[in-house]
Amino acid sequence: MLKKLHLLLIAVFLISATVRAEIELNPTHPDTYTVVKGDTLWDISARFLKSPWVWPEVWHANPQIENPHLIYPGDVISLIYVDGKPTLQVTRGHPTIKLSPKGRSIDHHTAIPTIPLRDIEPFLRKLRILSQEDIDDAPYVVSMEEGHIKGSKPNLLYVKNLKARQGDEFAVVRPTVIYRDVPVHYPWGSSAYKDRRTESLPWKKTSTSTGNSYMTRFWKKYIDRTYWENVDILGYEVADIAKAKVTRVGDKDITTMRVSGNIFEIDEGDLIIPLNDVRFDAYFQPKGASIKDDNIRIIALNNANFRSGKFQIVAISRGSVDGISHGDVFEVYRPERVIRDEVMHPKNDLKTYLRPSKAMVTLPEEYLSNIMVFKAFDHISYALIVSGNRPVKLLDFARAP
Repeated sequence: MLKKLHLLLIAVFLISATVRAEIELNPTHPDTYTVVKGDTLWDISARFLKSPWVWPEVWHANPQIENPHLIYPGDVISLIYVDGKPTLQVTRGHPTIKLSPKGRSIDHHTAIPTIPLRDIEPFLRKLRILSQEDIDDAPYVVSMEEGHIKGSKPNLLYVKNLKARQGDEFAVVRPTVIYRDVPVHYPWGSSAYKDRRTESLPWKKTSTSTGNSYMTRFWKKYIDRTYWENVDILGYEVADIAKAKVTRVGDKDITTMRVSGNIFEIDEGDLIIPLNDVRFDAYFQPKGASIKDDNIRIIALNNANFRSGKFQIVAISRGSVDGISHGDVFEVYRPERVIRDEVMHPKNDLKTYLRPSKAMVTLPEEYLSNIMVFKAFDHISYALIVSGNRPVKLLDFARAP
């Protein structure tokens, strides 16, 4: 019994030591900081901590405050030490005033968010990832009134395969890209996991009986079957572009809808799916990601062709099914690169003509930034770049800190 107790105490000590070792203060931290409008929890934590995502571990629950994790402009954040451990404490800048019969309540909508909502709200509201089954069953716009090429409010849409009642309202969404995980070395079935790559390609709903689609399906099923058996579809991205309401249910398979509001004009082939029930929490709890995967990649950049910076959105190649959740923080690294040493081995160097590998050197991985997941689908997640001064590019690695 004493031996078990001794081992338990050692384990507790090691765990405590590990947690303490992870909490490193920012060398330029202030002793106190007064919150101002426009701050985020991430920025405030970064003032005090080297790793802002560990702030829940160092937060000191003030018994006089109902919810210390909600912070408001005017509050004062102080760095104190409890049992030798650095701790953050909040002092309300606008204390509750006791009135009869109850105290003045604070509007939680004025609390500062974890990250800037203005940067992520369009992604929370407008972008979705659908599965193969979702797109196979999705009704689609087959035509618009009077043969219009584009549709907008208050045009009529003619939709095929929609099962609905008159008055029902739906979202009109546009296919954007398909994400898929592919092997890169033959034989495809034994291609190393670390060498697999995630690619994104434009897609649209189309018949598999057309010439191009039929040949593609034939190629995948019979000619290049082993390759496609090792391709994993991660999801189909769509963007909400409009809303439409059912005005007439047809006798056959055509339903008439009227556009009730739109962001972009509607095209033939756009899909009809249920409205997005948007519910999101502005107060994410940031935490170091726990997923053990050495091949998570940056697979999309928002509003950027080649690179992204702080407070821009990226997509990564894993999701909730893989163990990722909202608030997970990752470190982004540029993959190692193999280049030619042109100092000692210029391109006309005869010594390496038969042995070109002798002239090659490998540059190590380099840390770029931190990203925090704010929306996780089954196999794809959207994240915000929250810190770092180096640009993030496609196929950079995302690793648990």
